[in-house]
This record gives sequence, C-alpha cells and structure tokens, in this order.
Amino acid sequence: MCVSSLKWALDHSARVLERHGEFECSIRAHYAILLVPYSKRPFFYKTALKFNRLMVSFTLLSEYFSKPAPLLSDVKAFCVARGFCSRNSLESIFLLFRALGFMKVAGHPDDSRFRVFSPSAQACHEVRSMLNSVVQPLGPMCPSEAQVQRMSELDDRAFLALYFKGFATLLSNKLTIDVLLPECDWLVNRDAGHMLMLAIYNDACSLDCQGASFRTSSYLSLATRLSVSKTHVIRLVQEGVEKGCFKVHSKTQLEVLPPFVKLVRRFMAYSFAITLQSIELGQASKI
Repeated sequence: MCVSSLKWALDHSARVLERHGEFECSIRAHYAILLVPYSKRPFFYKTALKFNRLMVSFTLLSEYFSKPAPLLSDVKAFCVARGFCSRNSLESIFLLFRALGFMKVAGHPDDSRFRVFSPSAQACHEVRSMLNSVVQPLGPMCPSEAQVQRMSELDDRAFLALYFKGFATLLSNKLTIDVLLPECDWLVNRDAGHMLMLAIYNDACSLDCQGASFRTSSYLSLATRLSVSKTHVIRLVQEGVEKGCFKVHSKTQLEVLPPFVKLVRRFMAYSFAITLQSIELGQASKI
C-alpha cells in the first residue's frame, strides 16, 4: 500500500471512529486502563509516555519485530533523523532500559562492530499493558474486526509482534501523530502530558459535551493523581491559555474551550486509527 493510501485510510478511520457512538466512552476507558500501570510506577510512566520518549521505545520494538537482526545503530539514526532525541539522550535511554532489565544488548553474531538488541519479557509485558489501553477500547467500536477482538488471546510477544510489524510501516512512512497532528505536541511532549490532557478533558467534559465547559478538580488534585507538581500543571494550563484552549476565571476555575475539546478528540481518534491500522497491517504481513 502506498503512502497516500495509508494516509487516506488513517484519516478515514479517524473520522469514522470519532463519529462512533462509543467514542467518548472509549476515551474514558483508555484513560482508566492506562492509569492502572501508571499509578503503580508513576515516576517511570510520566516520562515514558512523553511522546518523543514513547516513539523511541516504539522504534526499538518496530525494528525488533520487523527485522531479523535489529541494530541499535539503525534505531539511533532513525530517532535522530526524526528529531525524537539527540544521540546523547538516546544513549541515556538505552542505558536506563538495560538497567531496568527491559533490554538486552549483544554484539552482532557476524560483525562485532554492531550491536543487536532484544526486549525482555518484562518490557514486553509493560508495553502490552500500555497498548491494551488503546486496543481494548477499540473493540466496542470495531465489533466486526476479528483480529482486534482476538488480540486479548495472544501472549505478550505475539501481541507485540503483530502490532509492531504493522506500526513499523506507519513509522517508516511518517504516519505517526507528531506528523498527522503536530498541534498536539505542546500537550503530549511533556512529562505526564498525555495523562494530564485526558484528565482535564474527562474532568471537564460530559459524555455529550461539544462546547466549552469547566474543570471541577483542583490543580493540586490533578498533580497528586499523576505524581507531578502543581507548578507543572499550571504551566500546561498557561500554555493552553496562550493557544486559546483554556480560559482562567480564577485560581480555582478553569474553562475548557472548544479548541481543546476538538484537539483531544482528534488526538484520540488518530490514536485509535493508528492502532487499528497497525493491527490490520500486522495481520496482512502474516498472510
């Protein structure tokens, strides 16, 4: 499938999913499912879910599950070229993954100049837990997609192999959210940004909300729930005010404006569409 066809399929899926009657419930389900592993290891997840860091992890797994001899140097070159991280930052991330027992690195069997890598069982379980937060809510919106319904039957490695063989195609063709929806960067490319975005959205918007509404939780309660500082939350809000997404009426009252609602809905629509497309492409690669 050519890039333009893939892009059309993603855009079409995103539009269809956003109009689905279960879409709002699926957003809330995504947040609730992801909050479970996040709450157990908040200081790890608030950084791991930062978009560029997440893309480093997804690049590693895409490389591993789509190539017979995944090279760490290829991952580095790709991530630097895409602007996900600098080389020094990547080395730090790789060292952290090895220290946490998430990644094993060894010399290439045929050329000692190169290093190959593999994810540990623990890493596969952690990533599967994260991906469950988009795969499971996708089920009610795609009841006729047999492979989506069967994902829960797979073990961790089979689950990730199917997903990342498909995601690798989207990644290599620059069909990730940073390209499809660059205006979301200020929200998701910060510590705990993904979860803060959804917490504010869920808190302020009723299931049938399409316009402006008010957040009911305090900055402190949001910060405590997601293990970030109150100042961190306030900075996100201030940037949102500058972008026309929020309006601050007092120290305790934040109005969530339609541009924010629209942005979050588009972000989640693309997230679900990318997941669906990855599963479909992964399944097609097995045929």
